[in-house]
Amino acid sequence: MGKYAFVILSNPEDLSEAIRAAHALHYAVQLKMAGYDVVVYFDGFGSRVPIADSPYKGLRPAYEVAQREGVIYGVCGYCASPPHLNIRDKLTALKIRLIGDEEHHEDLSKFINNGYQVLVF
Repeated sequence: MGKYAFVILSNPEDLSEAIRAAHALHYAVQLKMAGYDVVVYFDGFGSRVPIADSPYKGLRPAYEVAQREGVIYGVCGYCASPPHLNIRDKLTALKIRLIGDEEHHEDLSKFINNGYQVLVF
């Protein structure tokens, strides 16, 4: 079976991008349920997905299912840090894993080197 890393960059505060993010979460869960190795990583404006009050009301339920199914890998700690989106404290309060910090932006090689096919949304 394949390995898939979904990287969500979509801004949850924009309707069309929120719908894109929700679909990525649906696809990730569907693959996981079919037996594939799946992770979801939030980066850039996508780092806001776990805490967003999105105009697309389907995003929150899609995120909750993905979280319940165990596919959420984490959020970019660099993007979440105070000099950038400044949402680190909100994410850590929800016990969401941050990858990297304000000095270190992770790259996608960690997924590629572990055999994941990277899908960017």
